[in-house]
Amino acid sequence: MVNTDINPVVIPEGIAISRAPNGNDNVDRKGLTRFDKKTIFYDVFIDRSKAKLIAIGPPALNLADYVAAMTLTVNGERVAYDFKDLPEYKLSFLEVTLKPADVYALRFSFEDFTQELCLSSGKLPHGLRVLAAISKDNEIEWISDWVDFYRKNYSIDEVLVYDNGSRNVDELEAALEGRAHVIRWHFPYGPPKKRFNKFAQPGALNHCLLKYTKHGVLFNFDIDELLIADREKLDEELDSSGTLYVSSYNVPFVDPGKPRYSYYDFSHRLENIRTSARKFICKADAVDIISQHNTWVYKGRSFWKRLKRNKPEAKQSRDAYFLHFLGITTNWQPDLDKLKPASKDGLVFDDSHCLMKPVTPVAAFDKRGAAHVETVGSER
Repeated sequence: MVNTDINPVVIPEGIAISRAPNGNDNVDRKGLTRFDKKTIFYDVFIDRSKAKLIAIGPPALNLADYVAAMTLTVNGERVAYDFKDLPEYKLSFLEVTLKPADVYALRFSFEDFTQELCLSSGKLPHGLRVLAAISKDNEIEWISDWVDFYRKNYSIDEVLVYDNGSRNVDELEAALEGRAHVIRWHFPYGPPKKRFNKFAQPGALNHCLLKYTKHGVLFNFDIDELLIADREKLDEELDSSGTLYVSSYNVPFVDPGKPRYSYYDFSHRLENIRTSARKFICKADAVDIISQHNTWVYKGRSFWKRLKRNKPEAKQSRDAYFLHFLGITTNWQPDLDKLKPASKDGLVFDDSHCLMKPVTPVAAFDKRGAAHVETVGSER
């Protein structure tokens, strides 16, 4: 079973110290209301196979020295830790080598506050095909259709929806029970259009990579994106490259003539493929850090190791693409005009996703406790 509980470490309200924005963006007062000032670590968990305690968080930035001065005790014993702040990748990591135990009592002691956690030494999932995305306030029907589409067409073992504070999160969990897991990732997303100061999404993706996709495969596609590919060819390309980048076609909002709609109500896309916002599928063992559109791997030896970006051009899928549905949106950025009605004139008819639509989803659990959706036939 997948444990969706997280153990964050957050500076309490009332303590003056806080994270300041990365200076590469000009963040105004309104933007600061969406900026993550207080989170030190999103989650702290145990990787028993490596005998490691792992913590992942947003970049510390001006808090780097504050965090590095912390003392950490494990089961009453002060321990050394390795803390890395990676502002360029919008992440930070902490690692501790552990002595064997069934339970670990942790005490994080900072200059201004102390936080205690108690963690068990359970096994992390491994060897799974995992689909992950961050979401807020999206229609449950959309997420449900997205889950079923990927499970049916790409044999996904686990779907993880990192919910970023949806008003309907309880209903979402109930609707997805047995088909997907919801992780309550209720950290500030970041100010719009300030790419150096939006931390929640890269944090969610790397958390999924480390905690749920060990020795497995991660599919990185958002709620408004459906992958169009032949499963066997896709797996062959992935086996060869380790990381597989996929380009996209925008599917404009052609008025479906009804207030409630989903992916299958749209079947016209733009003619030209988009290569500037690629997504990817990766083997967890082939990458070290990921973002929404890129992957990196450590190169070199020991002290001289550096992160090197996997060039998308060298690992581009020959056949696969994904459809980006502009109408599948909460319209949280209205200036992007995603819901501006478009004419079919000049668009290309593409109903590939409709031909791949699952029919009669049936949930079944395998020996690992993972829910699989099997289908009877396909809609054609």
